Amino acid sequence: MKKFSKIKELKRIQLIVGGFGFIGQYLTWGLLRKGFNVVLIARSNIHNRLEQLKQKNSAVNPIYKLTENDFNRLTIISGDLNKPSLGLSSTSYSQLCSLHIDSIWNCAADMRYSFSNLQQSMNTNVNGVKRLIDIAVTTRCRLNQISTSFIGGKDYANGERIEETLYQPKEFFNAYDYTKNMAENLIAASKNLQYTIYRPTIVLGDSVTGYTNSQSGYYEYVKLLNRLKEKNVKLPIHLKYLSGRPINIIPVDVCCDAILNISDNHETTASQYFNIADSKPMTIDDFVQFNRIYFNLDLRQLQDDHTALNNLSELEKRLLKIINRMQNGPFLNSDFRFCSKNSQRVLGHPVQNQWCNSNSYLTKIVDYFLNQTSY
Repeated sequence: MKKFSKIKELKRIQLIVGGFGFIGQYLTWGLLRKGFNVVLIARSNIHNRLEQLKQKNSAVNPIYKLTENDFNRLTIISGDLNKPSLGLSSTSYSQLCSLHIDSIWNCAADMRYSFSNLQQSMNTNVNGVKRLIDIAVTTRCRLNQISTSFIGGKDYANGERIEETLYQPKEFFNAYDYTKNMAENLIAASKNLQYTIYRPTIVLGDSVTGYTNSQSGYYEYVKLLNRLKEKNVKLPIHLKYLSGRPINIIPVDVCCDAILNISDNHETTASQYFNIADSKPMTIDDFVQFNRIYFNLDLRQLQDDHTALNNLSELEKRLLKIINRMQNGPFLNSDFRFCSKNSQRVLGHPVQNQWCNSNSYLTKIVDYFLNQTSY
């Protein structure tokens, strides 16, 4: 944890906020692997989090594994995106803005979906972006915003292709996509700002090792289905989903590899949007079938009509209510399709690029989560 006086002469600095999150840590490892000097902003427990970052690095795809020398180019600074001037003193903030920063990476996000938490989401996902814009404009560096592919909200959930452009939909699923959309529009409207916006789809575990540190999204389903398996539940478990629609998942290392390779091409990515989406996603039917076999449960599609719902037992209705309450519930009942022409143009190939969205991959990530994650 070097002082500013020790890093002010460093060149090629990548400033990262949210570098301990799922995507953020892979981008941190990838940037260090590329030889950059990386400065992370972290809220607390700086020493412990550095050791955690090193320990987790041993469980990932080999192309992201680092040496001790690589970690020597990492500096962690105590700060808070939710506070003015990132919670730094006026002197420290001025010193931060005087560093030779090439790019700022905003990987931070408030992931609470409920609109009852809108104020907290606004503070991190919108007001936090304003603070990073100020630094980017002052230092004349690029702001790389990690957003979400589901930026079109409900307006684009019925099969209309989401292009790599700015959106202003009328209706959103939750506070997360609402505030992420606000942040994108805020960035696009800012003067004298260099920016690139990356929009991953549903990010799951490492394609090689299955590693994850996420507990949300699909992993919520894994926890529930595994408990039902352990209890040897035999009654039908109903899911509401649209048959034949894509389930837009992507491994975290494949996602971040695409982002990092796109970011190497600064001259072709300025003020652009990149959907980091699998060009050949698996269908929701195949996804449900995998879970049906893996957990040995009677998973069934529930038709969206009152008769089918009324015919369920009370226990079946309770399970359905629990499943629908989970964070990714809306995306099982939607038809999201993504254009990734910008990404393919810069990469020279589709984002999918043979990562193999198969049962073997899903088995790998579920095995890792159940074997390594305490819940």
